[in-house]
Amino acid sequence: MSDAESVEGLTRASAYRALTTACSDTGLRADQAELLRLGENAIYKLPSEGVAVRVARADTEDVEEKVTKELAIARWLLSKGFPAVEPRDDLPQPLRAEGRLVTFWEYVPPSRTEPGLVDLARLLRELHSLPEPDFALPALNPFSVMWRRLERAHGVKKRDVEFLREACARSEAEFRDVAAHYPTGLVHGDAHRGNLLARDSRVLLIDYEAVAVGPQAWDLLPTAIAVDRFALGRQDYHAFCRDYGQDVTASLGYQRLRMARELGMTTWLMQNAQSGAAAEEFAIRMESLRKEDRERRWHAL
Repeated sequence: MSDAESVEGLTRASAYRALTTACSDTGLRADQAELLRLGENAIYKLPSEGVAVRVARADTEDVEEKVTKELAIARWLLSKGFPAVEPRDDLPQPLRAEGRLVTFWEYVPPSRTEPGLVDLARLLRELHSLPEPDFALPALNPFSVMWRRLERAHGVKKRDVEFLREACARSEAEFRDVAAHYPTGLVHGDAHRGNLLARDSRVLLIDYEAVAVGPQAWDLLPTAIAVDRFALGRQDYHAFCRDYGQDVTASLGYQRLRMARELGMTTWLMQNAQSGAAAEEFAIRMESLRKEDRERRWHAL
């Protein structure tokens, strides 16, 4: 763990310091930067530069491997004609700044067309039909990042962290047992509507940090879970299943796969749950997990 990460997590302040340093090093202007998302990474847009910037949590070896893989996957997908977002390879990357790794991407401005679940289903079907690339990809392991988040947990109740540790230990064993019964292939790893962008008449699938080889049912879970957790309409879900060609809720071990995914969603939120809306939502998720209440509404942040 870098000194920056050990003292301060990825906050608005620390991410912005890394952004401004990286922009200074590459000749980009950061004065009009706008934070789009703060989670596993901080994502900024620089509209005047036509660049989106991703600031990773650290510059450790494991993060560097993930960032390098993400850039390689983007280039490979584009070479296959897949609708992916382009890395800005005219800029040096990945770049180290303030104890974090920074990458630069094509900025896709807002579109009048909002991508929908049918777009996601079709892109996943296309992605899952691709062969594995000619470079090594890791096996899908959603728990490695959960354990890292729990090790670095701060500003949340100790009993919540302990509960999540125990739940992850149980779920990891169940995940491995269930996953062994599914056919494997290329997996996006974090396939939800928030990772779609519309450029002109084309929809792009973005964010390749979690791409791996594993049970492709994993990519169907976020949409299935959204019916119970985020009030997704059943008609919308049925349209997603129809266009993809499968309903993951009818498959073997769905509830155990779902638990793994929900633990990932909760530990992701935990990283920024020290106060405000994130803390309130984290409390809701913890209560529903403790009570095994699978219909309690969650809120996207």
